[in-house]
Amino acid sequence: MKNYLSIFLATFLVSSAISNAQELPTIKTSADFDKLKKLVGDWEGKMKKSTGETIDVSLSYKLVSNGSVIVETSVENGTEMISTYKDRFGKLTATHYCALGNQPMFNLSKSTASVLDFELDPACGLKEGKHKFVKELKFTNDSKSKNVLKMEYVVINEDKSTESSKATYKRVK
Repeated sequence: MKNYLSIFLATFLVSSAISNAQELPTIKTSADFDKLKKLVGDWEGKMKKSTGETIDVSLSYKLVSNGSVIVETSVENGTEMISTYKDRFGKLTATHYCALGNQPMFNLSKSTASVLDFELDPACGLKEGKHKFVKELKFTNDSKSKNVLKMEYVVINEDKSTESSKATYKRVK
């Protein structure tokens, strides 16, 4: 009797999971989110910092949450971080979970066929002159060379000085 009950419960749970998966809504995303979706996969490259240092970098993009969020895993010189990209009220936004111990949030400020430019969302609470954080983020993915991605970002220090980094990545898969 116990075996029949176990088989029944297992069958019920599997069929419930399949049924629930079929009921997920179709997620409508912005054209800018769809541009970023084209980056899904793995990338490797070199980053040049304004200090003159050049470091190894890698990125991995994955689509999650029923296609509504892109998770970026970045590794800079062995330090792993993540960022998430999602539409909020039809506009692309980002949150970066930084090795500096904070989470700057960004709103898309400029979008062209090849550029996505993000600026800091003041709602995240980070303040110039008080915190060190990533202030600006820019992607360039030329439509002619879809397997090359350029990324630039600016970090602002507590004393309001800035550090910039520019990386060029090539798709590895």
